[in-house]
Amino acid sequence: MRLARFAQIFGLVSALFAFHAVVFADAQAEVDAAMTSSSSVKVFQKRDWTGVSLFFGFEPAQPVSSKGFIIYPGGFVDPRAYAPIARHFADLGYHAAVVTSPFNLGVLGTHYADYVKHHWRNEVSGWVIGGHSLGGVVAADYVNLNRASWDKVDALFLLAAYPNDLAYLNTLEIPVVSIWGAVDGLTTAQDIEDSKARLPAHTKYVRIEGGNHTQFYYTDTLQDGDNPAQISRAQQQAMVEQEIGLLLH
Repeated sequence: MRLARFAQIFGLVSALFAFHAVVFADAQAEVDAAMTSSSSVKVFQKRDWTGVSLFFGFEPAQPVSSKGFIIYPGGFVDPRAYAPIARHFADLGYHAAVVTSPFNLGVLGTHYADYVKHHWRNEVSGWVIGGHSLGGVVAADYVNLNRASWDKVDALFLLAAYPNDLAYLNTLEIPVVSIWGAVDGLTTAQDIEDSKARLPAHTKYVRIEGGNHTQFYYTDTLQDGDNPAQISRAQQQAMVEQEIGLLLH
């Protein structure tokens, strides 16, 4: 079983490698707007002392909560494609970040949420952490390794994602939500069903009717292997924002 699950994960990585660049069209305007600072939200790129990018930060001028939001992007997807959802929560007054793992591959930067937590260690006391596709696998791994109260992980969200075979999270006491699209060509309903044994019994499962894999981020190019969505990206994103917003309250 474990070998089979690992084969599924590496199969997903291989499929995503073929889609190594995000091509923006109309989505570019939304990404650019999200990445632009304003009087209410400061947008910045945090780097280490060698210049390596760690995350994109979205810092509200007037925070409404001591909770924050961290998202791990899908494999080989430009992290900026998730800027609109991070900016959405920053506009609402939450500290938000999109991690920028090496080579845009989350498995090479599982610990990158630590950089976000350290940067805002005096401002944020609890984090809602998750990811999309392979990024969700990585987020689940991170939460699996950071269960103690002092790790400040308050909730986990999975977007078209599920834990790997070694991350059994069924004893987690924090809220967990698993969200996927009904016409997703990459993460199937069976994948979600199979993941239930590794998630807490209290996990909330949200099926987005007409949603696909691609519309969890901002691009106008359908990801290889995905099916065309039957709803708009705005509709799909609104449902995601609603569910994550419940975790932040």
